[in-house]
Amino acid sequence: MTSFKLVKYTPRIKKKKNELRKLARKVPTDRLLKFERVFKAQKRIHMSVFKAQRVLDEIRWRYYEETVMILNLMPYRASYPILKLVYSAAANATHYRNFDKASLFITKAEVSKSTIMKKFRPRARGRGYPIKKTMCHITIVLNIVKKSKKSLDQSKISIPNKKK
Repeated sequence: MTSFKLVKYTPRIKKKKNELRKLARKVPTDRLLKFERVFKAQKRIHMSVFKAQRVLDEIRWRYYEETVMILNLMPYRASYPILKLVYSAAANATHYRNFDKASLFITKAEVSKSTIMKKFRPRARGRGYPIKKTMCHITIVLNIVKKSKKSLDQSKISIPNKKK
């Protein structure tokens, strides 16, 4: 009869996660710039994911004022609910965090699939024709670049004071 030695099993996945965490700590970060963000999400908007995605691809990584101008001029039906969402996110940023609207920019704009409303329409010969109304969830993240006190102190030192 063979005997088995009981050894504690440690999966490789945990080791890889720990190694990734250590590597993430070693990555140098820019301490002069501090990103602050404002999230805004709207759920169950009555439009297709693909139609909303086409509009969101145009406004990603743009400043707020430029985004509002683009959305006002776009001929798509999906641009109006997205415009309302951007307005609301900017209003939240100015009201709750005292951010300036001119320095806001969109870093994340994503669409996800929501529920599908299914209906049946009566057709000829007693048959039913399915109607599927798709919905989507839209999330927008506005960021602002804010300089830290250290960077402001360094910039004050580099500017010479002129006295007359």
